[in-house]
Amino acid sequence: MQTILKPDDKLVVMIDFRENGCSVKGYLEDLGAIVKSVSLSVGDFICSDRVCVERKTGDDFVSSIIDGRVFRQAEELKNNFSKPVMIIEGNSFRENMNDNAVKAALASIVLDYEIPVIMTRHEQETAKMIFWLAKKEQVVSNRMVGIKGKKKPKEIKDLQERVVSGLPGVSAVLSKRILEKFKTIKEFANADENKISEIKGVGKNLAKKLHKIINEEYGGNA
Repeated sequence: MQTILKPDDKLVVMIDFRENGCSVKGYLEDLGAIVKSVSLSVGDFICSDRVCVERKTGDDFVSSIIDGRVFRQAEELKNNFSKPVMIIEGNSFRENMNDNAVKAALASIVLDYEIPVIMTRHEQETAKMIFWLAKKEQVVSNRMVGIKGKKKPKEIKDLQERVVSGLPGVSAVLSKRILEKFKTIKEFANADENKISEIKGVGKNLAKKLHKIINEEYGGNA
């Protein structure tokens, strides 16, 4: 980890350069923080050696559920930081996606990955939350600030998990459970509904749906 020197009376927040377009950076500076824009491999804001914040707007949260990205990001956060945090800004996701799907994703992030989720109304409130996280770490707990975080190279198991998690109703956590039980995608594809339903978190309805998707003949036009 590359540690950052800072004035004793100032807070330093590391921000990924891709976040420069939002107003959070300016609001942090207005609050008195020193903001350093860098290229972060994991997360969007670093508040200390153990606290990293992943910031998502409502729309981005929805799209990241659909493509499974949010679960990969949660895993990277958990692998690199002992106290990661996810901030979801705005509530547009409540209008753009089924409420049950949103709640299921939130439950997975909190329970499976043990990452607290904080809701904010807008960029200014997000900045205030990040500022106070940094203050608690750097002033109260006297933690250092450092650039940390590395994405793992894509291995076969990562690609296998991505294939399975691409099925409707299958989260990143559920895809791991499926592969742990069946060992290969081929064995999973050949399994009957009863075997699939034995996996924790699947149930009979989802098992029936997955079996149908995998086995039913494609009806598209050539």
